[in-house]
Amino acid sequence: MKKTLLLALIPFLSGCGLGLVKGPAPGWETANVEALETMAVSQPCTTGKGVLLVDALFGGAFGLYGLALLVQDWYPVGLAGLGMAVPFVAAGITGNQKVNECRAFNAHVLELRQGGASSLTSHEWLDELFPLPDLGVTGLDPVFGVPINQDR
Repeated sequence: MKKTLLLALIPFLSGCGLGLVKGPAPGWETANVEALETMAVSQPCTTGKGVLLVDALFGGAFGLYGLALLVQDWYPVGLAGLGMAVPFVAAGITGNQKVNECRAFNAHVLELRQGGASSLTSHEWLDELFPLPDLGVTGLDPVFGVPINQDR
C-alpha cells in the first residue's frame, strides 16, 4: 500500500520547470527602456538551468525504466514508466524555454542600457584598456634589418 502511494505521488515531484522557473514578463519585446528596467527589477526571472536538472534526471530515469520494461515484454508496466516520464520531460522543456527567454530579455535590457552597442561581441574595450604603443616604426626592412620610420 505504501509503495503504491509513493509511486502515485512521484508525478507530483515534477514541475520544477513549471513551478520554480520564472520567465520574463509578457510583452517585453515591445516595451521601452524604462518599462524594461522596471520589469527587470520588479519581476526578476530565472537565468539558471540547475533546477531543470531534477526534471531531466527523473524524466530520463523513468524513460529508461519504461524502455527496459518494454524490451522485456512487460508492456503495461513499461508504458506506465514511459507515461511517468512525460510530465518530467514536458516540465523540463517548458522551463528551458522560460530560461532562454529570460536570458534574451536580460541581454536586450543590457543592450538598450548601453545605447544599442553590445559589449559582449565587441573587442574595442581591449584597445581602451591596453592601447598599442606607438614605436614610430611601421616596418622592418628585410634586406638590411633597419627599421622603416613613419615620418619618411
